[in-house]
Amino acid sequence: MSLYRRILHAIDNYGFRGLIRRPQLNFRDTTQPHPFDLRHATDTSGHIPGAALTPANLYNTAYYAISPSTLAHALQLLPEPTTGFTFLDLGCGKGRALLVAASLPFRHILGVELSPNLCEIARRNTSSDPRIVILHHDAATYTFPEGPLLVYLYHPFLKAVLRRVLANLTHRRAHPTYLLYANCTYLSFIVRRRFELLWDHSIPLSPEDAAADRHRQSHERFTLYRLQC
Repeated sequence: MSLYRRILHAIDNYGFRGLIRRPQLNFRDTTQPHPFDLRHATDTSGHIPGAALTPANLYNTAYYAISPSTLAHALQLLPEPTTGFTFLDLGCGKGRALLVAASLPFRHILGVELSPNLCEIARRNTSSDPRIVILHHDAATYTFPEGPLLVYLYHPFLKAVLRRVLANLTHRRAHPTYLLYANCTYLSFIVRRRFELLWDHSIPLSPEDAAADRHRQSHERFTLYRLQC
């Protein structure tokens, strides 16, 4: 099962050609707390492979939190004021993206997470902000809230789950609905499901985030979609 899972994820993310040609990455040690956690007295650091998350799920990816500087920058590029909007992180993990979103005037901030252990950590990390609510739920069967909505994804699951998430989202065309995807590998797949591509930007990490980044990358790619009415 472990080998099958690795092959499935590699093909889903890189395709058959990418599976063969994919370079070996030199990962940085992430056992030390990120400076974000040191400043906020939180626990959002570290990397947990998908196979080590519970409950076991063939289609989840892994836990690794977004670079705070890049998400903050991406949220500043939204085409509408965030007042009145709900920020929803599917696969919220330990809640770092929710804490970054809390710097903006979202009406509600919701995190949906399949792992009960990560849910508990996220609740502890976000307990100081009453707008933030952590829900232990499967993203594939989650019922989206009413009102203006920004859904955020940091590649938390493979296409099989994303297909169901997008199908559920298309039922709420009466409300403004945006999808912000970090490091999206499904650009055309999402567009074919009635989502309009608004922009696709490569955003540089701050020096602090770059020094702590596990993948040794200098940029994060963010893609913004809007659900077509």
